Amino acid sequence: MWCYCRLVYMPMSYLYGKRFVGPITPLILQFRQELHAEPYHQINWKKTRHQCAPEDLYYPHPLIQDLIWDTLYIFTEPFLTRWPLNNIIRKKSLEVTMKHIHYEDENSRYIDIGCVEKVLRMLACWVEDPQGDYFKKHLARIPDFFWVAEDGTKMQVIMTISRRSHVD
Repeated sequence: MWCYCRLVYMPMSYLYGKRFVGPITPLILQFRQELHAEPYHQINWKKTRHQCAPEDLYYPHPLIQDLIWDTLYIFTEPFLTRWPLNNIIRKKSLEVTMKHIHYEDENSRYIDIGCVEKVLRMLACWVEDPQGDYFKKHLARIPDFFWVAEDGTKMQVIMTISRRSHVD
């Protein structure tokens, strides 16, 4: 698997596994209104699982793929969230996931290889322990990661050490 996909998925799976939900602020409510075609509280999430804009759907899913995904979701999600599996498997999985996240963070000296996983990893470390050393190490690298130059905001990531990425 391409490492970038794995590195983005790890913190996302950790946040999902912890069932993390941030505070619902006026800004979040405004985003929900702007991003969704219908009111957020009226969205049928099970129905929208396979919706995708035609221009974003490079390869349409065969019906059998959607059936397999739905079957796995319907049967495995309730099964894996019930005691004792929730306490045993989820706890161990979250520990292993954070171990991998910390390893990658140490390996990149808390810069990470891309801008997406930097933010997700920092959030995962904060969810794990808001006062912890791992989160503090991420915070310490923010000035090395973001800065404002004469031509805009810049981001430093491992893959762009020799050529800076421009982000508007």
